[in-house]
Amino acid sequence: MKNFLIGVGVVFGILFVFMLLTVGVVSAANKPKGDKEEVLPGKKGNSKKALIIYHPGISKFTTRMTHQLAKGLNEGGYEVTLNHPGDHLSTDLSGYTLVVFGSPTYAGQISSAMRKYMARACPQIANTLTMGIVLFSTGALDEIQEFDKLEEMLVGLNVVKKVKFLAGSKTENDKTAYDLGIELVKE
Repeated sequence: MKNFLIGVGVVFGILFVFMLLTVGVVSAANKPKGDKEEVLPGKKGNSKKALIIYHPGISKFTTRMTHQLAKGLNEGGYEVTLNHPGDHLSTDLSGYTLVVFGSPTYAGQISSAMRKYMARACPQIANTLTMGIVLFSTGALDEIQEFDKLEEMLVGLNVVKKVKFLAGSKTENDKTAYDLGIELVKE
């Protein structure tokens, strides 16, 4: 009986350590990443402008999907600016025709840095009626509850697309993200 209790204690100890590590990793992944602006210049002098605000994830999957989407938009003629959400980023997005918000999903939610930025920016975006909004998330589960939780902030905004990229085939996801960029140019 004593050996059984020791075994149970060891199992609970391992589970507790695993839980602490998981919470620590997710917490670190949710923190703002700072000003990392990149600009892909448009092909024409009077290009439409797109802004992609994305929160990079632990696995770099979100970053890869963001860059493929930006590549499609850019090759379609948009000037594309990419950056991370945070206090450094302006909420005046009136100079953009299209704004894309992208985030990894952890426990059914987008990053807290993205939620905080969107809470500040969405009221400003509501004043720009012609702007299109695109939401994308990345994750391992084929569930989209993270979008449902954003609905309150997006009321009255022109959300043209909501897309979830599932972890899986690199080539398929890269093509899907690039094709989304091309598709958005045509809308």
